[in-house]
Amino acid sequence: MSLFNFIKSNLSIVDVVSEHVHLKQAGGYWKGPCPFHSEKDASFTVSPDKQIFYCFGCHATGDVISFVAKIENLSQIESVHHIIDRYKVNVPQDLLKKVGATTQSLQEKEIFFRMCTSTANWAHQQMLRTPNTYLYLTQRGLTPQTIAKFTIGYFPGGVANLNLFIKAMAKDGILAKDLLEYGVIAEGRSQLYSSFEERIIFPIRDNLGRSCGFGGRIFKQGDDRAKYYNSKESDGFIKGKILFGFDMAKKSMQEKEYAFLVEGYMDCITMSQYGYTNTVATLGTACTLEHLKCLSRHINTLYVLYDGDDAGQNAMLRLTELCWEVNLELKVIQLPPKEDPASFLVGKGDLALFILSAQDIFTFFVQTVSANFLQKTLSEKVALAEKITNIIAHLDDEFKQDILLQQAASIMQLPLQSLKGLTLKQRHRHSVAQQRNKPTPTPPPLENNASSADVSMLEEKIFSAIMRSTSKGANPLSMDMQLLPYFSTHIQTLLKTYELVKQQAPQNLWDAFLDHLDEQTRSWVVRVSLKYDGTSTTGTNAAESFEQLLAYFCKVNWRNIVQQLKEEIQTARSENNIERLNEVLGTFLKLKQGIQTRGLI
Repeated sequence: MSLFNFIKSNLSIVDVVSEHVHLKQAGGYWKGPCPFHSEKDASFTVSPDKQIFYCFGCHATGDVISFVAKIENLSQIESVHHIIDRYKVNVPQDLLKKVGATTQSLQEKEIFFRMCTSTANWAHQQMLRTPNTYLYLTQRGLTPQTIAKFTIGYFPGGVANLNLFIKAMAKDGILAKDLLEYGVIAEGRSQLYSSFEERIIFPIRDNLGRSCGFGGRIFKQGDDRAKYYNSKESDGFIKGKILFGFDMAKKSMQEKEYAFLVEGYMDCITMSQYGYTNTVATLGTACTLEHLKCLSRHINTLYVLYDGDDAGQNAMLRLTELCWEVNLELKVIQLPPKEDPASFLVGKGDLALFILSAQDIFTFFVQTVSANFLQKTLSEKVALAEKITNIIAHLDDEFKQDILLQQAASIMQLPLQSLKGLTLKQRHRHSVAQQRNKPTPTPPPLENNASSADVSMLEEKIFSAIMRSTSKGANPLSMDMQLLPYFSTHIQTLLKTYELVKQQAPQNLWDAFLDHLDEQTRSWVVRVSLKYDGTSTTGTNAAESFEQLLAYFCKVNWRNIVQQLKEEIQTARSENNIERLNEVLGTFLKLKQGIQTRGLI
């Protein structure tokens, strides 16, 4: 068995995909929104029996290794190492030796995540031993349970404490050069130091729950450094892709199908403490398109709960320019001025009332941007009108467009038709830009290819039934090879290949069959095998269904079959080949009986 097949046979693709996509069971399959393109329908399908995925929208397909490679932007072999490390797959040494060339990169990642985990645990212990730090957190309204849940820590200052930290890390196999490489410590003119010193430490975990960085916050009076300091970016820590608290909020988000997005660590932690466990935060940066795409795989609605100051308002306005690119409904919750989610909740504010009155982000955008419009200069008015109509033009819902245009026209006291005309111009510009930037279209795998263009739906169903039985590990459904000449050339080729592979009696017939196909044909086979989700292909009902499909195929091709059998009978008689004659007559009677039994002739 190859390393790839070993991984696939020892890991559930549903478990892996579920960490990135909110899947719901649909019959024998699991479905959800595609993580590789924005869509309104859940066209992304995962088959636990075949251990494959396929998107009927963008045609992305593959196995668990391909999925991880695509979602994490890795090569196939890098994906294997990532899976082994992430899911602790116990791989035999003889298989590991075959890919030993990339062991170093795997070890480097393991050191990075172990360093982050060890640092977080060390800082947490320092916080528990420092009364003033612990008091600060409790005065901010955090309970001991919350402090422990988020492993909040403290990095004490001074050379002595830094040396203690380096010694503690060495016990965990983390060297000073590793700490220097990833920016936990740095070299000064005369000695080592850390930018995290004398800061509250908020450990940051990636979407898979691995410690990958830190946010450090000053809290002592007279400390005039930047309020927050984050870990430097690396392959394992990219702020534009990671959301604080996501790993702990994911289950709650999937259950409720909505989430809250806040600005800071304290806001996220406090929200979670007060029962809003489906809360995440950006890492001191603006929310990116990558953040929204990640969230859209798990929820339908996102409540944006930023601070009530100008910076928070402006951050929400910037989101309007991104949200049309993802299948996600964004709503804005406006807190009172000078309030943030943490201070509001600790001050006994009732967030439920604000959630009920949350605004659609486009409505918020129109009302906010067009405020004080009459006091603007002419050039400012033109710029604002273009800005508003540019956002509205991105909406596909014409009814929603009309409502927003009416709101804007009323606030700005402009004729509705003028704004509609400007919106049409914006839509035309978008259309032209999309056409200009649109890559040369490529047809879906084999859909328009001459080798599969003549494959009928009936043939697809027959082939799909055979593939389903194969992937479930049941006795593969067999088809009378006498019928093979009446199928399209494409199906004939596939069935011949399938029969040859089956004769070799591989341990996993489905994987062995796919391994014999080129990438394009493999994609077509995967799509067709997932396309028809009918009766289970194990048991009597499945066999009857398959036999009925074959009987109907015989009826459709009966004239050609009869003509072919007559010619074979004539040949057998002329050659006085009694054995062959009886064989052909038996086939004829069997096919005819099958059709008659089902009332097809």
